[in-house]
Amino acid sequence: MMKVHRGEIVLCKVPMPSEEFREFKFRPGLIVSKNSNNQRLDDVLIAICTSNISRSHEPTQYLIQGDEIDQTGIKVPSVIKCEFLLTINKSMIIRVLGQLSGNAIHNINECLKSALELE
Repeated sequence: MMKVHRGEIVLCKVPMPSEEFREFKFRPGLIVSKNSNNQRLDDVLIAICTSNISRSHEPTQYLIQGDEIDQTGIKVPSVIKCEFLLTINKSMIIRVLGQLSGNAIHNINECLKSALELE
């Protein structure tokens, strides 16, 4: 199994909302599960990334732009949708694209708190 860490952006095969989730699409996602779980479990929790930035102002979305684009391995400005969480098997991860900075992870934590009403 692939070793992944919280804060990494990965390219993964994710099920699309369709009948019985039989359709898949390759999308970037952010590993949000804690590292101790990432080491011991076959599944990880991800937040989906999208290039549709029209809702980037919402408190549940984190905008990747500027220099952060290169650091994360994403090609265009994108948002991490912390309200769109999925559990996937590590076998569905194709490769690691990049990593968020410590400051960005702090902001992601705030987005997750908002999405899950943990504030």
